[in-house]
Amino acid sequence: MAAATMLAVGGVIEVQVKLPTSQKMETSGMSRLLVGGFRSNDHPDLDLERELNQLFRGLLRKSTKFEVLDVDPLPLPEQSIEEAIRNTAYWKRLGARFNADLVIGGTLDFTARDQSGFIQEDVVSELTGHRMRRSRWVDREGFKMELGVYFFRGSSGELVYEDHFTEEAAFEGKSNDELTVLHQLFERVAESTLGILTPRTKVETRYLFTE
Repeated sequence: MAAATMLAVGGVIEVQVKLPTSQKMETSGMSRLLVGGFRSNDHPDLDLERELNQLFRGLLRKSTKFEVLDVDPLPLPEQSIEEAIRNTAYWKRLGARFNADLVIGGTLDFTARDQSGFIQEDVVSELTGHRMRRSRWVDREGFKMELGVYFFRGSSGELVYEDHFTEEAAFEGKSNDELTVLHQLFERVAESTLGILTPRTKVETRYLFTE
């Protein structure tokens, strides 16, 4: 049942409604989950596959009913990612080896680029008190995370569900900690990822007009 909180403003009631949402994938009879390998771009300072594997294991262990197996990242077949996803024998072999009902694999592309440039800002003159607009140069870095997640049935190796997420963020400065940024971007997609496997609750705003 939906729960609501209300805020009345000038004849309009703003209602925050909590709505239950069904999980996107059927997981009946599944209990053991293996987070397998991820195909990622090269990074000079981060082991992206290991970091993503640990992020997924931590999230799913904390927020789902699954027994998440404590297994380090496993290498994907030396094929294109499209061929690896269709390689049911490989995923079935992992399911049998670790007695896993569900196996997760995927792709990660995590990149940074310089987004420095001039920005417009309003300032108040200390001499006249007037508001004026000026240009200012800002050092800034932009980051982008493109994540593909694939779910395989351990008993057969068949692909049963897939999803794709893209998140971007920009930060001032030129020496942002990229591991922290990766964690922040992953956190943005955490709720959607959990919604694949478990029922969730989402909050939406409704407006009611009063006399």
